[in-house]
Amino acid sequence: MKRWLCLMMIAMLLISGTAGAGLAEGAIPNQWGLPAATPTPAPAAFFFRGGIQWNMSREQVRGLEPIELNERINESWSILYPLLPVDVSRYKADLVYMFHEDQLKMIQYDFGATGSAADFLYLTGALDSVYGEHQEPEAAEIVNLMDQIYPTYYRAESITSRSAWTAGDGTRIYQFYYSAGSYTILYANPADGAMHGAYVTTGL
Repeated sequence: MKRWLCLMMIAMLLISGTAGAGLAEGAIPNQWGLPAATPTPAPAAFFFRGGIQWNMSREQVRGLEPIELNERINESWSILYPLLPVDVSRYKADLVYMFHEDQLKMIQYDFGATGSAADFLYLTGALDSVYGEHQEPEAAEIVNLMDQIYPTYYRAESITSRSAWTAGDGTRIYQFYYSAGSYTILYANPADGAMHGAYVTTGL
C-alpha cells in the first residue's frame, strides 16, 4: 500500500512539472499552478514633431526640427524658436522649445491674439481626440511651471478656460487663455513631477 502511494505522488509531481513547462516563457505560476497575470506594458514615450523627445539637448532638437531655430538665454534656461509661425492642426502658432541646463523640459504653441473662440474649442476637441477627455487643472499648476522661465509674468486670475491632458508616459498637456484673445498649448516633461501640482513639493 505504501509503495502504491509513493508511486502516485511521483506521478502527480511529474504531471505538474509537465504542465509548468507548458507555461509561456516568463509566466510565474502561483500556488494553484495557474500562470500569473501578464505584466502591464511600459507606457509609450511621448514624441513631438518628427521624433523630438524630453531631455534632448538643443543640438539634438535642432537636428530633428526642419525649421531654423533662433536662441535666447534666460539664466539656466535656453529658448529655441523659429522666426515664423508653424502649422498646428489647421492653424498657425509660434513654437517655443524650453530647455533647462540643456535638457528639453517644456514646449509651447502660442496663438497670440490671432485665434477665435471657435478655433480654441476646435483645438480642445482635437486634443481630446488624441489624449482622451480633458480635465480642468488649477491655475497654480500652470503658473508654477511658467514661473521658472518667466517669473511673475503669468497671473492665476488671468489663466482662464483651462484644460489639461495626461499622455501615456505622464507628459502633461495644457490649453488655456493667458490674456484676452491670446491662448497657449503647453507640453510639460513628466520627469519634473514636482512642478506639476498646485504647490512646489520638492524635498517635502
